[in-house]
Amino acid sequence: MGLTGNILITGGSGTLGHAIVRTAEAENWDCTFTIYSRSELRQAQMRAKHPHLRYVLGDVRDAERLAAAVAGHDTVIHAAAMKRLDDCDRMPMECYATNIQGSLNVLRACQLGRVDRLIGVSTDKACAATTAYGASKLAMEKAYAALTPSDHTICTLVRYGNVVASNGSVLQIWRERADQGQPITITDPTMTRFWMAPSEAVKLIEYAATLDHGTIAIPKMGALSIGAMAAIVAPEAEQQIIGLRFAEKIHEDLVAAHERATETPTHYLLGQGHGGYRYTSEIAHTLTAMEFAAMLREVDRDGH
Repeated sequence: MGLTGNILITGGSGTLGHAIVRTAEAENWDCTFTIYSRSELRQAQMRAKHPHLRYVLGDVRDAERLAAAVAGHDTVIHAAAMKRLDDCDRMPMECYATNIQGSLNVLRACQLGRVDRLIGVSTDKACAATTAYGASKLAMEKAYAALTPSDHTICTLVRYGNVVASNGSVLQIWRERADQGQPITITDPTMTRFWMAPSEAVKLIEYAATLDHGTIAIPKMGALSIGAMAAIVAPEAEQQIIGLRFAEKIHEDLVAAHERATETPTHYLLGQGHGGYRYTSEIAHTLTAMEFAAMLREVDRDGH
């Protein structure tokens, strides 16, 4: 059960890295972890909770240091990214240096180190991309899927929407403002977004580790409107409607009709099959208040 062997996680001191390690410890995975990230503060905080892991300070932009860190690992989970939409659009070259060039550095390091499997973490914003962030993640998807199996490393990817209470999440901001008695800002109450718990993101990573090379695993996530979310997270807070930001969508896309895909009861698998499927946050299952509250409780319980 779970992943095995020596595993390196880029951006591993973030929300997903914490969730993977937490799951591995709870389920007794037969593995070791190396956390590769550039924030000494987040690594120190993670080391306090998980002192037995191996920690390497480094940036995915640094190809030489990355290659040295990757050597000797069986699996690499590439979660490092610049992902704040506003910052990525204001500084697209910085975004591309991390999300595209950094992802290529990870790919080359895995090839040089003869890593068995590389799992790339993508986003719903890569589908029908309208932002610098989405475009950078789409480029990563294309590069990883284009690697030929003869290059030794098997590459698969996951594409999903928002993880509840991930670093920088609007939910964190809402909670802080509500606790201070301040109003919360909402772009558009009718806007919908995909949401999943950290534990669900980990299960998707595990699933991707079983798939054929070049496959992108996409879960049939539930979605919720921004207005409904605000009513759950900060029911007493005053709301200020500020309107959509530049290039922001009312509804997000996880699968576009032009993408080759097959459908299972729980997922779409890109890179095989035919086109014609479309899965958006407008037509997805609407999360109930109970389901969303359970996701929040998971984050509160696990402390990250």
